[in-house]
Formats: sequence, structure tokens, C-alpha cells
Amino acid sequence: MVNFSTLAIPMIMVLVVGGVSSFLLVYSFYPEKHENVNIDGKCYELIGVAHQKFMNLAENKEIETLILQLSKVEPNNVSIPIIFNGVDSEIKSFMSGYHLIVTSYQKVKYYPDIDGRVVYANIPKTDLERIVNNLSYFDVNPSAKTVEGSIGIEPNKYITFEELKEVSAKLTEFMDNGIRQIIASSDGVKSAECRSNMYVGQ
Repeated sequence: MVNFSTLAIPMIMVLVVGGVSSFLLVYSFYPEKHENVNIDGKCYELIGVAHQKFMNLAENKEIETLILQLSKVEPNNVSIPIIFNGVDSEIKSFMSGYHLIVTSYQKVKYYPDIDGRVVYANIPKTDLERIVNNLSYFDVNPSAKTVEGSIGIEPNKYITFEELKEVSAKLTEFMDNGIRQIIASSDGVKSAECRSNMYVGQ
């Protein structure tokens, strides 16, 4: 008769070793993070340092978007419609620090089972400028985005369609110039085959 209790430890060890081996195997084949870009008619692959700089540039673009949009809003004493999201505890803390008027919200669930909200509200331009001026890469980083970093300005009567087009053109210029600097000065830049699924500059 087989004594299963004596086999328990060897079986656990086999499972542990198998699990670790599988993890190392998958990790060794996990593709290196990269970005493909097409700028000035040439295509590049950005990896390592160059890829990280590209990610920082993309995050900085989110902050620059808010700065440019706010520069178009006049007069200074108006309230601007915004949207933001986060877990309930962080939303409550954020809202206590500013003069917000909530117009609507939706309840959401964050992994694994955390209550959160998507909130639509109006905020004085001066309060929003204060928030934007204090934003950092950490706030807008997709893996650790704060409530402040999630803010987006909703369409409103204070920013015209022509002004939005101007903002869009400046953001494109911002990204293109940043990518040119990365290509000129960073490790991890390789010539690449041009593809359809890559960032294409002007």
C-alpha cells in the first residue's frame, strides 16, 4: 500500500521546482519592452534607455496637454468641466482639497475588488492650474496613476475648435522634437523596418 504522506514533500518540491522553471522559461522569452517610431521618414526601434525616455515623453505629453488647454481658457475666474477617476478613498481625499461641484459619477470596480468612481465635475480654473502645476511623472504613470494624474478636461465653451486644433499641432511638435532628441542622444536606438503599427511623426 502506498503511503501518500511520505510522498507529499517530494511532490511539493517537484511542483515548486516546476513552477520556478516555468516562470524562468516564460521570463526568458518575454519580449523586451520597445517602441517603434517613424520620424522624418525614417523608422526606429526604441529599447532600453531609449524606450524609457519615450515613455517619460508620453507621460509628460499628458501634463503638457492640460497646460496648453488651460492656456486657452479665459477669463481666469471660470469653472471648467473635468473628468477624473480613482478608488473611493483617494477620490474623497482629492475632493476635500478643492472647490469641486460634482455633476455626475459612475461606480466602478478596480482589481481585485476595490470600489472606485469615475467623476464628472466643475472646478475653478485657478484650482485646476494649481493641480496641473504640481503634476509629476508619477501622477500620470499608467501603472501608478493618481486621481490628479487621471484628470481630463471635458469639451467646453471656453476652448474653441480652432484652439483645440492649435493645441493638437503643438502636442505633435512636442512629441516629434522629443523623439528626435531621444534618437540623437540615447542608447537603445536601432534602425527598424517601417510598419503600420508605429508612432508616425509629422
